[in-house]
Amino acid sequence: MAEYQDRASKAVRFEEFLRRLGAAPPASDFNAAYRQLCEILNAVEDEMTDIPFDPENWQNDGRMYPPQFDNVRPVPGRDDVRQLRSKGHRTLIADNGAIEIRDLSGQTVFARPGSDGRSVQETT
Repeated sequence: MAEYQDRASKAVRFEEFLRRLGAAPPASDFNAAYRQLCEILNAVEDEMTDIPFDPENWQNDGRMYPPQFDNVRPVPGRDDVRQLRSKGHRTLIADNGAIEIRDLSGQTVFARPGSDGRSVQETT
């Protein structure tokens, strides 16, 4: 297996991902929000690491990958919100395109409303 070097730490890359996601225009639905999240995270990783995109090697290569669609779970009592589980976070995306990212302790580390101005917590 090839050895790759991070040009920036995961913490720095994650902060850059959150910055870019926050600067992007709000999404109008779940699919647009999910696509935006994936595109932005992959762009950050492509630009800030030498680690090639290889989802099969996600546990070992040091690259951050977007939550996979097979990890979409319903949120109890919220038919309008789906949860995507990744290694270190839970990402909630509402039908209106609102995004909320929480660490595994439940602390919100990022929140952005959908294009209608409503947050994950405000949608129903």
